[in-house]
Formats: sequence, structure tokens, C-alpha cells
Amino acid sequence: MNQSKNLIAIGICFMFIISSLIVTVEAEEVEPDDYPNGWTHRPIMEQFTSLSCPPCMSIEPDVAKLWKEFKEDPGQPVTFISFHQTNGGESDDEFVSQESKDRYEYYAVQGTPDAQFDGGYIEELGGGDGTYDTYKDHYFESGERDVKPTELRVWQEFREDRFIFTVNLTYLGEGGISTPLNPDILDSSVYLFVVEDDIMAWSSNQDQEVMTHNVFRETALHNQQVQLQPAETWTHEVEWVIPETIIYPSGHEDGEGNEQTGEHPIPTPINPAKVSVVAVVYDNDDTSRTTTSGKTGNAADTPRAANSATPQSTAYDEENEPPKVISYDEKLSGNIAEINAILEDDDGIGSAYVIYNFENGSYDDEAWGVMPMEIDENNVASASIEFDSGDPVWYRILLVDGKQGFAASEAKQFEGTGTGSEQDSPGIGIIGIIFTLFIVLNRRRD
Repeated sequence: MNQSKNLIAIGICFMFIISSLIVTVEAEEVEPDDYPNGWTHRPIMEQFTSLSCPPCMSIEPDVAKLWKEFKEDPGQPVTFISFHQTNGGESDDEFVSQESKDRYEYYAVQGTPDAQFDGGYIEELGGGDGTYDTYKDHYFESGERDVKPTELRVWQEFREDRFIFTVNLTYLGEGGISTPLNPDILDSSVYLFVVEDDIMAWSSNQDQEVMTHNVFRETALHNQQVQLQPAETWTHEVEWVIPETIIYPSGHEDGEGNEQTGEHPIPTPINPAKVSVVAVVYDNDDTSRTTTSGKTGNAADTPRAANSATPQSTAYDEENEPPKVISYDEKLSGNIAEINAILEDDDGIGSAYVIYNFENGSYDDEAWGVMPMEIDENNVASASIEFDSGDPVWYRILLVDGKQGFAASEAKQFEGTGTGSEQDSPGIGIIGIIFTLFIVLNRRRD
């Protein structure tokens, strides 16, 4: 009888092992995304910089060049966030915030410029000639390293004064036999960082306005703890209201040297057309550092990034072509600017908004105006904007398609507006051309 019991026990154990293998094999059938460059994931760079810091501004052209290169890649291979600080020179960088400083202290950064690749797997302190090549090399090493395989998606939808961010994380599993004593799980921290790209801002170091990229605005989701088993998915939705104020840390000053600690109006209002959410999943069990000669990792043992995503990378991974405006039909009726735009998307248009102002294409004074567009069965979106005579009407169109793909058109001046004031991008127009040719021909006759 004892022999029979032993056989039964062995059989049960065998069946347990077999069932575990079957579950593991099923989880492995879900393959990771085919990332650009054959990488295991999309690496992230968290940059710490300042518009008043001389070394920071000296490497800015290299950083911008590299970002432009990756940004234009259809595969969207990397993500990038710029956290501005009070370090160096004047302490008047308008994008400094308490949240930016908190992130700086989280990594125990020693100074600016500084870049943390994949949550500190590689840290690059300082910079100079060759920053472009150095940062690119760090991206590649980070992208090629072993991480727990995940599928990360994030979408954004604009709704008048706020965004709805939806993040979806699936753990694909590492394979092998998972047991209660050695479980195959992803113990992670998930963040949603909100950035704004291509902002003109004053640099006291350059003594002029400069273009800034992927500036950190706020954290929409902070350190969300998520534990997943293989093939398990976690989904979360966040509503982020566009802020009108910013909290400055101690030591921040305005351009005239006045202390600005605490809450203040945002100097350059957030442009919804330039906003993107950056989703990052950090592996709480991974504190690895590069072992490559001449490189260092962050000594703070922060969790390293296992993956990152943006709405643009999500659209690429899902083979979703973003919605777009294919033509405009503008009509002036007194002080009413009527906009009719033909939209295109195979999955249908979910929503469309016009954002506008009466100054210029970049606008850095007050918040952009927002107008929902009516969309008919032919995907023609319409809206009307009332303006004062002589003012230029500048506008963009924000779109969301049936798969939550997000897109924004370029800034455009409504034709025929602004005739009573100086334009940002003046043109002589057809009448001007004819008049000029008339003068030239008459001079030749003389």
C-alpha cells in the first residue's frame, strides 16, 4: 500500500511539473515586439539640464541632433525626457519644478548636464565634444541589454482642457519552470511622464530664446506598483488636467533675480499639440550596471527600465497609421474664421479639436483657445473662431482615431487674417509679386 501511495505521489508531482511546462509554453507563444535595431526594448534617457548652465547649453546641439534623428525614425526606437534644474549660471530656467528636482535627487545626480540611460544602467555625467556619439552609443548598449520581456502600450486623448492617458502592460514571462519558491513574476514600478516638445524659451546663458525638447511638465502617474505573472496584463487610465501653474523649488529665480519659490503661473503655457505622454516600466528586481570599460552606472541602485513607450511608438507597434488632415477649406465671414478640414484615417475619426491663438505659431503668452470640431459622415471637421479685426488667427488641429491614435497638425495661419498687424512669417502674396514684377519690368524698359 505504501508503494502505491508513493507512486500516486510521484504521479501527482509529475502532473504538476507537466502542467507548469504547458502554462510556460503557452506564455512563450506571445512574442515580444519586434523593436528597432534588434533591441530587447525601447530604452529611455532621462536628461538633467538647465538653460542657464554653460556646459548644458554647449552639448544641447548634439542632444537635439540625436533626438531629431531618433524622432524621425518610423520605429520610434527610444524615449527621452528632459528634467530642467537650477544648476549652473543663473537660476532662472522657467521649466525648473519641484518635481524635476525630486527626480534629480532620486538619482542622486552630482551636477548638470547628466543623463541616466534605462534608469541608471548607464550614467553620463558632463559632456563636451562627441556627446552625440557618446549618447548614441549609450542608447544602443541599453537597448541591447537583457530585460524581462514586456509589451508596453500607451494612448492619449485630448478633451478640451485635459488628456486621458491609457497604459497597457503585459509581462511575457522569462520561461522555465515557475514554482512557489521561485516564481516568474515582474515586480515593477510604472510611471507616466508628460513632456512637451519644441518649446522656445529664454536662456540666460545664450542671452536669447532657444529651442528646447521633450521638456518635463508633470508626472501623471507616479511609482505605480504592478506585479504580473507571465501573460498577465495590467491596464490603467489616468486623467491629466493641463496645469496653469508650476511649483518652483527653493533657489529658483525669475529673470531679474527675484526669488520664486512655491506656486506661480506657468511662464509658457502648455501647448496641447506638442504634448506627449512617456510610459516607463522599471523592474524593481533589476539594479544592474554597465560593465563596459570606461562607462559607469548609477550608484544609487535605482530600478532599471525594462521598457518605455509613447503614443507614437504604440501606433508603430500596432501598425496603426495616425490620422491626418489632408486638406483645408478656410472661409472668412466678417470676424468669423470658418475652418473646414478633410480628415483621413482607415479606422475612422474619434474626435477633433482646433486649438488657436491670435499672436503667432508658437504662442507663449496665455493658454491656447480650444474649440471642438463637428465631424460629418465624410470626415469633414468644422469649427468657427471669432477674432478681432487685424489679429492673425493661428491654429492647429488635434485628432484621435478609432484605435486611439493621436496626431496634431502643424501650426497654420488662417489665410487673410492679420492684415492689420505685423506677421511672424510675412509673405508678399500674389498682388505683391505682380506689383514687384511690374516695377522690375518698367525699370528694364527705362
